[in-house]
Amino acid sequence: MIDQRRAAEEAAAKRSADDGVVLVNGSDLTPEPIRWLWPDWLALGKLHILAGAPGQGKTTIAIAMAATVTVGGRWPDGSRCDPGNVLIWSGEDDPADTLLPRLIAAGADRSRCYFVQGTRIGGEIESFDPARDMAALEWQAHQIGGVKLLIVDPVVSAVAGDSHKNTEVRRALQPLVDLANRLDAAALGISHFSKGGAGADPASRVVGSIAFTAVARVVLVAAKVKPEDGDDNNDRRILARGKSNIGPDAGGFEYHIDQIEALPGIRASRVTWGKWL
Repeated sequence: MIDQRRAAEEAAAKRSADDGVVLVNGSDLTPEPIRWLWPDWLALGKLHILAGAPGQGKTTIAIAMAATVTVGGRWPDGSRCDPGNVLIWSGEDDPADTLLPRLIAAGADRSRCYFVQGTRIGGEIESFDPARDMAALEWQAHQIGGVKLLIVDPVVSAVAGDSHKNTEVRRALQPLVDLANRLDAAALGISHFSKGGAGADPASRVVGSIAFTAVARVVLVAAKVKPEDGDDNNDRRILARGKSNIGPDAGGFEYHIDQIEALPGIRASRVTWGKWL
């Protein structure tokens, strides 16, 4: 009886040694630099938010970024991007009649673009559910290989619960953050500004809980600029950093939204980048 009790105590002690809080000593860590897809704008393994009022071309900007990644092109600041594949999960735009024409208009290599269209369960296609299907998406991404950008439009799609509750938003976004980290890709979530609040910090105007901008390491803001006196340009827009926890948060780029014929009979919008601000 005593031997049995001692064995049970030893087993319990072993379990307690294996389980519990995991600590790491600072001297056992090696400092690492932030690794960038686009220096100071899109970081590998991190979550970013691109926000703005409706009609500012947020999705078109994201598509321009995707195109740059697929062809290993140049970013608006002239820096070169290493080529990679792109995953696009959109709950608002149809891939065939909207997203693909925009990618073609932006000069993308469409063979490097993959659209999340749903999940097959028991032979039937169901809507993609991040709470259920993130592991399956990660498996598919590893099969593709070389995924460097993940676009979620809108980012609130990743939240199954109340998007205005901090705890629920943080819990829902964590799988997306983990996916970006394990894929070594930049995750870019698109969001709208809340109504009102003009003149407030742009990062604080993102729709939903403040957890969206708190979890994101970089918040990008797309906005139309009010023309100055004597300026005939009524379509001057800027892309700027509203927040960055991992790099500079100043500066931006002018951009314009153009409509072109991407293919015969198919028109699409694309971004034309302007000067550095």
